[in-house]
Amino acid sequence: MFGTYAAALLVIGASLPIGTAVLALAGRREFSWIAPGLGLALILVLSWWTVRLPGEGITALVAIVVVAIGSALYAVPRLGPSRAELAAALPAAGLTFVAVSLPFAVEGHFGILGTGFNVDMSQHLFVADWMQTPLGPAPSLIQQGYPVGPHALTVATAELGDGNIARAFSGVTIAVPVIAALAALAGLQRLPRGRATVAAALVALPYLVASYVAQGAFKEVLEAAFLLTFAIWLQQLRREETVHRGFGLPAAVLTAGALYAYSGPGLAWLVGTVCLWGLFELVRDRATATAAARAALPGLAVAAVALAVLVGPEARRIADFGGSAGNVANAPSSEAGIGHQRTLLLHAQVGGSDAGKPEPGLDLFDNDLGNLFGEVPPLEVFRVWPSGDFRVEPGDGAIPAAAFYLGALIGAAALAVGVLAAARRRESALLAALAAAVVIWLAAWALSTPYTTAKALQMVAPILTLVAVRGLFDPERSPGWTELREGGPRALAASALALAFAAAAAGSAALALANAPVGPERYTAGFGKLREQLREQPVLLLGPSGQIADRHGDQFYGWELRGSRPICVEPFPDDAGGFGMPAPEGIRFVITLGGKSEAPFTDLTEVSRRRRVALWEAQSFDPDAVDSIEVSPDVPTRCELGLS
Repeated sequence: MFGTYAAALLVIGASLPIGTAVLALAGRREFSWIAPGLGLALILVLSWWTVRLPGEGITALVAIVVVAIGSALYAVPRLGPSRAELAAALPAAGLTFVAVSLPFAVEGHFGILGTGFNVDMSQHLFVADWMQTPLGPAPSLIQQGYPVGPHALTVATAELGDGNIARAFSGVTIAVPVIAALAALAGLQRLPRGRATVAAALVALPYLVASYVAQGAFKEVLEAAFLLTFAIWLQQLRREETVHRGFGLPAAVLTAGALYAYSGPGLAWLVGTVCLWGLFELVRDRATATAAARAALPGLAVAAVALAVLVGPEARRIADFGGSAGNVANAPSSEAGIGHQRTLLLHAQVGGSDAGKPEPGLDLFDNDLGNLFGEVPPLEVFRVWPSGDFRVEPGDGAIPAAAFYLGALIGAAALAVGVLAAARRRESALLAALAAAVVIWLAAWALSTPYTTAKALQMVAPILTLVAVRGLFDPERSPGWTELREGGPRALAASALALAFAAAAAGSAALALANAPVGPERYTAGFGKLREQLREQPVLLLGPSGQIADRHGDQFYGWELRGSRPICVEPFPDDAGGFGMPAPEGIRFVITLGGKSEAPFTDLTEVSRRRRVALWEAQSFDPDAVDSIEVSPDVPTRCELGLS
């Protein structure tokens, strides 16, 4: 617990003063809760710059702390936040923090988010492990130019504990929605404090974002937070502020953060928002918009220089990786052998049913589907979806399809109210961000894969929710109880819609988070290094019983050793002496985790040992017996070996 929460609190605590310093340099006269989003973007950059220096994680951690302290000394006396602003923000941040802790509370332990649900995290842990101890050649993701700012931040925050990168990665992941909730507060200033608190949590964790948090998909959650922060910054920007030469620094910082988290494709949402916003402003008042653009040119030039400084060291890696969103989506899952491994996913547990369970033998891990069963229903973007698994079609399980469509109807009605209110107030920046995200999703749907399209749909959700709750929760439209008694049927209908949307949306997000599988807390990178050596070989992995039985270790370890034929995962016997018999017929190699020094079978010879991982070979191995091993068609790490 300490490692996860320490990492999360460091990210949140450092992001606030660093982002406030960016606002001060930008010439802002009032504090805004977009500051933590700006700070988060900047510490991604800082982490990747410094983790490659001698000292690795310690150096990066010290750099973050020093910059945060320096930023606080510079910015806090100038810009705030005030006690009142802190008091208003704490409930929203606390509510969101509690929500993102649901997976750990339900599972009863801390560990790797999404184990058995989304297998990409294993690859990211390998990258972070190499950054932490850079021995041997760099992992392929780094060589390919994959964006690794989040990995570097993870390595830095891991130093707060015992260096456990699995705990730190979970901490970094759950910190992002909290920062998004704070950013949402900046866009909810019209609402009373209680409503703003609930609305901010809803914006930070719409159903699809909660689903991506549940599977440990940190880079998509980061990109969504940066888009949300960017749209609110643009909405708050006043024409008189654009004459300040530093006014564009927040945009430069957020753009850099998007590049370090999502590479070139991360620009699409930010650039699309700016282009549509400019178009909306030109249509509304061409002369005024043109004059404002001319006055802003010096500030835009400064922002361009700042962006070049921040991105320059990473430019070659971004170019090497390419501008394809598919590269970002599929890089972790494009390792050799991925198409041959049957699903290791936990199927949906809706009402105790087998809903959404893939057909036996179906290869799901390919560049089109990733970990999906098919196209993700677009109606999920309206954030009311009564399922713990976002991949499930309406009606699959105990909940009837009508409930899904009714929820989507409630969400669509809430959005309609919000769009009308935003249009009436001429909130062009928020509408531009929403329109840009929708256009990108439509383009992905038409031209790309279901896997990439699902990610694009997730980007729509926070902005859509912000637009919806700004209009729906406005006291003028949905009055309180005292005003409601005098407001008539229209006020009653508006308040009922607001209450129904809030309850259903919160319940859907909670369901997604409560359904999140949490894997082993301690990550052992050593056995993954054996993958190539063991390809096409029959392998038995023996791990701690707690990890295998209770923490989804079979799915996690099975994924790491994909390519073995077969890969069987079993708990190590409680008896230190092992099984007291020869290795099962058909098994050539045995891997033991946890630093076991004894051979688990009587006919094994130790081949190698790395850290707490030992590789053994069975001298009695019979190649003809491999085909006789019975493997579960649904969970390919479960083999009938007669060990229990």
